Amino acid sequence: MHAGGQAGQKETAAQLAGLVSLMRSESADDHLGGRAMLNALSTAMFALVLRLASETEDAPRGLLALAGHPRLAPAVAALFNEPARAWSLPDLARLCNMSRATLARQFQEKLGRSASDLLTDIRMMLAANELKRSSLSTGTVAEAVGYQSEAAFQRAFKGHMGVTPAQWRKQQEPSSQDVFSKLAVSGSANPTRARGDD
Repeated sequence: MHAGGQAGQKETAAQLAGLVSLMRSESADDHLGGRAMLNALSTAMFALVLRLASETEDAPRGLLALAGHPRLAPAVAALFNEPARAWSLPDLARLCNMSRATLARQFQEKLGRSASDLLTDIRMMLAANELKRSSLSTGTVAEAVGYQSEAAFQRAFKGHMGVTPAQWRKQQEPSSQDVFSKLAVSGSANPTRARGDD
């Protein structure tokens, strides 16, 4: 790392330390508007942490690295905002005003994975959440997250999660023992109900 980079890193670290000190002060004292100040300062702290991470010699990998890379931001936002869309590498490269090869290389360098791997991660997370909280059919969930074939979705889900969508859904259901223990706890919390004196 060159001297200018070290100076920038030290300056950012000093700003971050000052900000943390101010946040401690605001949280310790009960000043008018203190919570609003803490909310705003938290946003500033996040930005400074990203800046500090980008200034280190060993740049971070993963979503943090992608978040700190403004040229990739349009592709990342598109993948998160429209995961069901059939995104292609040329589509994403066009959004970022870069060649397909540059986009692919940047994703690999920053994330350690391809854009299609990130899209699959997003789709599987959304599918797992939908399977957990709703009674929609597997085919409907598959379509909602961008798969035209239920069989392709099931293969992708099992490859990603290690279990089929049906097995995932079953694992997320509370067991009958859990349900009965919750009923017993809620019943004992209301002694009138437990005795039947309604």
